[in-house]
Amino acid sequence: MQPAVFHDNAVNLSASDPCDADRAIHPNNTSDIHQATSGLEQDHKSADDDTLIFAPNANADVHIDSLNSLEKGDSPAPFDRSSGAQDLPIPVAKKPFLYGLRTHKYFITITILLALFTDMVTYGIIIPIMPSIIADMHGDSTLNGVLVAVYAAGIMSASPIFGVLSDKMASRRRPMMIGLSGMLIATIIFMFAKVYWLLVVARFFQGVSGGAVWTLGLALMTDSFAADEMGVQMGKALIGHTMGLLGGPPIGGLLHDAFGAKAPFYFSITFAALVMFCLFILIEVRAEEVLEIRRYEAEIQERDLANGIKTEEARQTSIWKLITTKRMIAAVAVTTLEAFDLSSLEPTLPYYLRDRFGMNEGQIGLVFIAFTMPTIVSPLAGWVSDRYGAKYLCSSAVFICGCFMLVLSIENKPLWAIVLNLIGIGLSTSSFIAPVLGEISAVVRRTGDKAAYARAFAIFNIAFSFGMLIGPIIAGVVYQKEGFRWNCITAACVLFAFVPMLLLWMGDRKAKMEDVAMYELEEEERKRVLHQIKLIKAEKRAAEAEELNANTLVQSV
Repeated sequence: MQPAVFHDNAVNLSASDPCDADRAIHPNNTSDIHQATSGLEQDHKSADDDTLIFAPNANADVHIDSLNSLEKGDSPAPFDRSSGAQDLPIPVAKKPFLYGLRTHKYFITITILLALFTDMVTYGIIIPIMPSIIADMHGDSTLNGVLVAVYAAGIMSASPIFGVLSDKMASRRRPMMIGLSGMLIATIIFMFAKVYWLLVVARFFQGVSGGAVWTLGLALMTDSFAADEMGVQMGKALIGHTMGLLGGPPIGGLLHDAFGAKAPFYFSITFAALVMFCLFILIEVRAEEVLEIRRYEAEIQERDLANGIKTEEARQTSIWKLITTKRMIAAVAVTTLEAFDLSSLEPTLPYYLRDRFGMNEGQIGLVFIAFTMPTIVSPLAGWVSDRYGAKYLCSSAVFICGCFMLVLSIENKPLWAIVLNLIGIGLSTSSFIAPVLGEISAVVRRTGDKAAYARAFAIFNIAFSFGMLIGPIIAGVVYQKEGFRWNCITAACVLFAFVPMLLLWMGDRKAKMEDVAMYELEEEERKRVLHQIKLIKAEKRAAEAEELNANTLVQSV
């Protein structure tokens, strides 16, 4: 049961009569349409807050007793037009259980935060135990690297598919649940696999589910929040991403040592089931609106043409057109840099800490917490980008991150200095990834294709996966040949190289204000179209009532 939203109030919709917000309106004269529909807009909540009551319009020309007698099988009395207007009964629509919670923006944000955390922790939690699993199968580090590459291949192949599918369906929730179901099955297969090819299959489908979670989760966020608060809410959701990415390996190691080899898998399965439950009870308000608009699109165009209203034809944007936009290229570059920066340290920093300080796995996991602590600044970075644009925030954060990487390359530093550097790197990376998601939404909005958000976030997902793929490879080669120092210097040089591009192509404060203005125009048009749909549906009911009246008069004669 899904709600349709009219003027910020919801009407309960049943599967047998979908999207009939005005189901109790039966005007028998088309001249009364505007009066009848105006009565719809005067809605009030009932005392128990579980129902929504629409105030009746006293001038609606409907004879309810005749309709009731017809439903009972009696001979209805003819409509008495001389008797004046009759009051409509007050229709009461029962809202779904916990409707306010299930549609609340904070519930949506928490659900996506948990989904991103689950995806990234499932990826990372297996990393510390994969060498022992592969060793039991008489494999080596090469086979371990193949599993990393297979995961990235799963994300990159599935992201555009889920993006196109979601844009066609208008729903984000259902395909996202399908992806999470695949994650559950793949994790169970990985847990019980006894041969290497099953590990490859499971890791690939974990990547496929990651493509669904990221692409559809971010698109759902875009559907749910206004342009001037997109950065803040995306920043909150990305806390789950960073915590899962950097917290996965230490969590996996601690659970493995404390509770056995299967404990990390049980952890991932539990969170995947929790996210599926949250998605199951979540109500997509905007998806129902999109389907409603598509259903009445031709009739709306006819009315607009008759009334002399000029409307633009729906535009369609390909993935290629999106990815060749300069602003999108800059956003993709930042996304890849963030993944490259974090993933280049993930395989090399543990070896450096072990060789230099003699740390064990648990101590190394505690050092990695220095990465996750600064994720709390992501909402703040989003707030700044919502008001001042992403250009200067992202470019300065990338530059500062490069500086911290150079400082990290200095040899003979004490452990506390390394931890402080890692906190600085975590702060800067958390600052330049949150504004990117608002940039991607702005690119789609400027194309005029309102059904391209999931495809755009599929590009984001592919870029992030590419960074996670090349980061460990480059870092591993440099670390083996030149050591940790040059690994940090290489990462810093890559970061510095992209700063000019970000300054030239990312959106500034002026561009952000234009994006917000475009969003407000879209919202006005959306409300106008939904109002037109109400009028069309009321006219159809008026025609049905007129026909019923005529048939009743004939039968009475």
